Amino acid sequence: MRAWPFVILVMVCGVPSRAVGDDSTALISDSDVLGRDTLRLRVQAVTTRLSAYDQYGTGYQSKAGPILGPGSERLTVLQPQAEIVMTQGDKVTHRVWIPIDIITAASPNSWHPVADVVSGASRKTEAGTLQWTTTYRADALTHVSATHGLHLENPFRSWNAGLSFQRAFADQNTVVSAGLVGIFDWFDRFYVTGARNGRTQRSSTMGSLGLTQVLTPTTVVNVNYGLTAQLGELGNTWNAVPLANGERGPELLPSERIRHAIVGRMAQFLPWNGALRLHYRLYSDDWGILAHSIEGRLMQRLTPRLYVGALYRFHTQTSPRFFTTRAPVDAPLRVADSDLARLDSHTIGAKLVGDTWVSGMAQALHYEVGYDRYFRTNDLRIDVFTCSLGLVF
Repeated sequence: MRAWPFVILVMVCGVPSRAVGDDSTALISDSDVLGRDTLRLRVQAVTTRLSAYDQYGTGYQSKAGPILGPGSERLTVLQPQAEIVMTQGDKVTHRVWIPIDIITAASPNSWHPVADVVSGASRKTEAGTLQWTTTYRADALTHVSATHGLHLENPFRSWNAGLSFQRAFADQNTVVSAGLVGIFDWFDRFYVTGARNGRTQRSSTMGSLGLTQVLTPTTVVNVNYGLTAQLGELGNTWNAVPLANGERGPELLPSERIRHAIVGRMAQFLPWNGALRLHYRLYSDDWGILAHSIEGRLMQRLTPRLYVGALYRFHTQTSPRFFTTRAPVDAPLRVADSDLARLDSHTIGAKLVGDTWVSGMAQALHYEVGYDRYFRTNDLRIDVFTCSLGLVF
């Protein structure tokens, strides 16, 4: 640890121009000690994106409606975000991602006649995240990445950190990957009436293993398994559950959750200058939820610098064993959150993506415009509009 001040001093000030105990005319440069260009950051790409989410529907967990629900789940989100990709020498790449959410929500509003903290805070909320990922290329076959991030939101704080490893074999036709990520959330606890009830926390630890295989010059497949263990307060604490006595009570959730996910992907080049990407995900957990997701993306190039994309996604899931919209007053576990209900959902989307060569410092201008429509069987619809603009250097 005592070496750190010297390293920082060298990074900031460089090294003395004259070597100690050597010929007084000998010069030692920074690059001789630290390696050529190892400290210089070079920006490779800067991308900005603006997304707008417009959600409407009803859910029994919402207090913005009748006491026994369902209440409004009206929500709008404006999300500007920026991404910067930088290199540091020949082996290190940094990716900095900064999304900002401006949220207007009706669904957490309480039916309670007294103005509550939950509804006041949720009518308009700003949230921001800083995520920094650094990838080190040990050689042409081996990559190691470290990521860490911070999320700030009223009344929520979250920190995450993780490591991942990737190794290629068989002339880089086979790639094996593994990763481990830890997330710690710290947030306010609320009574169902909206009054604050101290603070609480939860932790999530996620591990994954993956295999990517080139099958043919035009076909690539990937299989990934993920395991997540969660501990602590696993709800947001202000969701309500309609009770059999005609009142509302708080969610009562287990304090532990084990989640499994198996994902399969395939990318196929199409002879008419297009590409097809298929995605399947199987999910299960110890709460009793079983889910299947199937997704297809079709990309078609119109010109060397312009292509269009189309998306369809189908998702189906069962509900946890303790899901209910009329819970006994003495039920030890209960939840009415529409996101955990038995449901089928569909997503249909399209986008236009292009690149324009530019002169000057940048090489290309990248742009994207897209729209997605999400709807599901338990009365929730979302319209997502997005546009993106970026420079490649």
